[in-house]
Amino acid sequence: MLSVKSILMPLSSSGEVQERLLGALSVTAFFGAHLEVLHAQVSPRQFIPVDAVARTMPQKLLNELEVLADKYSNTESSELKSMFVKLCEQNDIVHSDDSVTGQPSAFWREVNGLRSELVGECGKVSDLIILPQPRSGKPTATFQAALMRSGKPILLVPRTMTTFSAERVLIAWNGSTEGSRAITHAIPILQQAKEIIIATSDSSAQCKPDTEELIRYLGRHGIKAESKYFDAGRRSTGEAILTLADSIKSELLIMGAYTHRRVHEQIFGGVTQHMVGHARLPVWMMH
Repeated sequence: MLSVKSILMPLSSSGEVQERLLGALSVTAFFGAHLEVLHAQVSPRQFIPVDAVARTMPQKLLNELEVLADKYSNTESSELKSMFVKLCEQNDIVHSDDSVTGQPSAFWREVNGLRSELVGECGKVSDLIILPQPRSGKPTATFQAALMRSGKPILLVPRTMTTFSAERVLIAWNGSTEGSRAITHAIPILQQAKEIIIATSDSSAQCKPDTEELIRYLGRHGIKAESKYFDAGRRSTGEAILTLADSIKSELLIMGAYTHRRVHEQIFGGVTQHMVGHARLPVWMMH
């Protein structure tokens, strides 16, 4: 069974940086894994239409603007890395560019390019991708790339989450392939959990495999779980799931992502998008 040994987290400077780093280090300690923090920078020239600039802005001025932008970016990167290294020391995480046997470790990686493209590529050689909830409450290009291109699970976390625990876990189940993948990759977490609830809506009760079959499957891995049905009523399914998670004080939600056609999700909202905008607990999801 796959264990989590390599974790990737892209980092931007868009607020709650210390909280996001602490949360990622807590997840790293939970798994005893190696964390790579990906700090991506983009050259200003990549966003400037060269032909238009050539006609309106002297080359010397353009060069000076690039130098200033690079200087600011490098200063910011240096400050963020210093914060990261200090947090590693305070939380007994070894700062190393490779995993340390028997100890959680972490490394700061500076890269050039679009964050979404880099996450989609680097995620393929990671076991898990940690992403903070977007400030906009809507799926970002980085979220989409991590979910759809990496082939690995993502852990969507509240931006202010500084500690990670998974003693009480809620599984949202509708018999989907995506949900099955998410659960299989989460086996190491489920084996450590003390309480696991499998939630199915009344409308999904007839989906196969049903919850009893899932319970038997988990049992073969030494995992005990129980099922619970919920009636969404006039609420969205996503809202009903989060209400249930709150009522049982769940510390982690496991679910499939984009279990319907993406066009349908984008038009009608969907559970995945609801989690991106409203979840107040970590969500382990996979496409």
